[in-house]
This record gives sequence, structure tokens and C-alpha cells, in this order.
Amino acid sequence: MRNRLRNGRTVTLADVAKRAGVSASTASRALNGRGELSERTRAAVLEAARSLQFQPSQLARSLRTSTTHTVGFVVPDVSSPFYAAALKGAQSALHESGYRVLLMDCEQSAEREIEALGTLLAHRVDGLLVSTVGLDRDRFDSVVGRRVPCVFFDSAVDGGGDGSVVLDNRRGIALLVDHLVEHGHRRIALLSGSPAETSGFERRGGFVEAMRRHEPGVTLSGIEGERWSLAEGREATLRLLAADPPPTALVAASVELALGALLACRERGLAIPGDLALATFDDAYFAELLEPSLTAVAYDPADVGHAAAALLVEAIHAEEPVRRDVSIPVRVIARRSCGCRT
Repeated sequence: MRNRLRNGRTVTLADVAKRAGVSASTASRALNGRGELSERTRAAVLEAARSLQFQPSQLARSLRTSTTHTVGFVVPDVSSPFYAAALKGAQSALHESGYRVLLMDCEQSAEREIEALGTLLAHRVDGLLVSTVGLDRDRFDSVVGRRVPCVFFDSAVDGGGDGSVVLDNRRGIALLVDHLVEHGHRRIALLSGSPAETSGFERRGGFVEAMRRHEPGVTLSGIEGERWSLAEGREATLRLLAADPPPTALVAASVELALGALLACRERGLAIPGDLALATFDDAYFAELLEPSLTAVAYDPADVGHAAAALLVEAIHAEEPVRRDVSIPVRVIARRSCGCRT
């Protein structure tokens, strides 16, 4: 907050100008680094502002420049470690460019996402970083359109906005399937997330494609799940285990689903990897600490946020933005849940 004078009044630009012995317009030019001013005058104004602990009004600056230096950040679930790390990565890039972040959690709801986008636009953000829960192009365009630059991360509206940053989802799932086949598994099933989101349908599609490559010796034992949650992982795993014959290996499309699988196996008295091998997308910080430790697809979520923020800053400042879509590479960390002895 700005410092207050002894009479309780907030320090203004006029107070700074009076302390420095200059006009208000001269003080404004000195503080904003504009105009031809002597070094002595500029130094006097800066010293006056420092001694009074003056902070310029962001509202007044926004009205004058038609910019707010704020960016909206919309996520499906603010409690997710992935989105927390992505936010940190985005903030580091945005801070370097002078932008602040307004965070909105849409709680896995398309209606909440639309409300969040409308709220941010009403606050006149300069741009949007969005991980959509599955809005289609028409709904997105009806709310945002070309009003402000928008870059999607993790989950995108097909062809919408000014670009996207997503993980190499298909390759990540294919790496897990190939790894389990190398361990000798011939009946492999998938725990899937939301098919409305980029990560959900790409991981599901990548699984189907990878299994087809290994036909006829390897059988797709089932695909279950439509939400990214531990409860969904547990319930979907129990359904898959009820098959005859059941799968011998399980690929989870997210670590939340993998945790649900661990819970289901514990309830059924099944040992991992002895009775059921498990490998998952998302190398969470606790994956190595579990028993058994989780074989997982690894990447840095902060890289996703940082890359998306960098694209957004480019789009905000570009006279004629050129759409860019970025894929973040992934790799497999082999641990004990798949049968490896590492």
C-alpha cells in the first residue's frame, strides 16, 4: 500500500511534485522515464517518491494506457500439483515481462470456466492462459473470440486462441505400453481421464494406437474411466479386474488414477507388480516414495506454464500474431510398480 501522510491522507503525485519542487506533469514524466529532463530533476523526483513511499495508481495507469498488465490463469482444479507447478512456471515468465496473474479455478465445470473467462474479461486482463475442461470452439469464441490474446496449456480448444502448449501425450502413453510389453505382458488395460480434454483423448488415442502395433500377440483388456480423480481410478480398476480374464498390466492416464488403482488392489488383496503391473502418466513428487515406487512418464509442469506464458507475451505485443503450437517432450522413469527392480 502507498504510504500515508501524517494527516492520514494517501500520498499522491502532487505530493511528490511538491516535495521535489517541480510540476505534477514533470514528476509524472520523471517517474515514467519519459521526456527530456535533466538528471538533477529526475533524481529529485525519484528521491521524493522514495522518501514518501509513493506508489503509482494502477487503476489510473490502466485507464491511461488501456492495459492492466494482468493475465488471467484458468485451471480445472487449483489443488492439482500439476497446475500449481504450471502456475509457478507461468509466473516466472510473466514477472519478467511486468505482468501479474489473476487465478481462477473452474472446478472441472464448463459453466464455471465460462464464468471465469467472463470475469477476467470484465477485469480487462491483457491476455488469458487457459487449461480448458473441454469447451468447443463455438462456446469459446462466443465468450472470448478475439477480444484478447489467449494461449491454451495442457488442454486446448481445437484451433482456438493464439497458440497452445501441450505434452507429447500419445508418445508418453506409447512408451508405457512398449515398456510393459517388454516385461512380457499380453493383456493390458487403460485407466482413462476426461475424453473432453486434450490430455484425455490424446492419451486414450495413444493407448489404442500403441496396442494395435503389438497385435495380435497383445490384447487390449479394456478402457475405463472418464474423470481425473482417485475415486474414479479405484472404481475403474475394480471394473477392469472383474473381467475374465483380467488384465495383467494397467496403464493409468494420470497419477490420481494410479493412486486409485493402488487402493483398489489393496482392497482386493492384489500385489503390485506380482499380480498386476502398473505404470502411469505424471511423475509426481511422491511417486518414488510409494510402495512400490511408480513407473511414470516424466516432464516438468513448470516448463508447460513457462512456455505458454512466453507465447502469450509474444501474442500480446505482436502487431500480427502468428499462431504457435508447442509440444513438451516426455520420458519414462522406470521403477518397481511395472516389475523393474530399480
